[in-house]
Amino acid sequence: MNNPPPCDQLPQAAKDLADHATQAAKDAAQAAKDLCKNAAVSAEDLYHTAAVRAEDTLVQSKQYVRENPLPTVIGAFALGLTLGCLLGMAQHHPEPTLRDRFRW
Repeated sequence: MNNPPPCDQLPQAAKDLADHATQAAKDAAQAAKDLCKNAAVSAEDLYHTAAVRAEDTLVQSKQYVRENPLPTVIGAFALGLTLGCLLGMAQHHPEPTLRDRFRW
């Protein structure tokens, strides 16, 4: 085991310990700062990659619509008709007959 320093060396030992703790805290703070900076750079790269891909997809879809207008219009019409029918059926309530309305 470590023997404690003599009483006259205690102030210096405490100062050395405080210096070591301060340096360890500075090192930890620098490591955290570096980690945060790396995370920010990675997030920015990811954002730029996603933005470029989205722009490429938009350009490709516009080009496809220009080259194939008829299938695009027919597909949009069919999709709209299908969704309209499904929504209409979901909200359709059959009208009661006269017999149902005036049932005693």
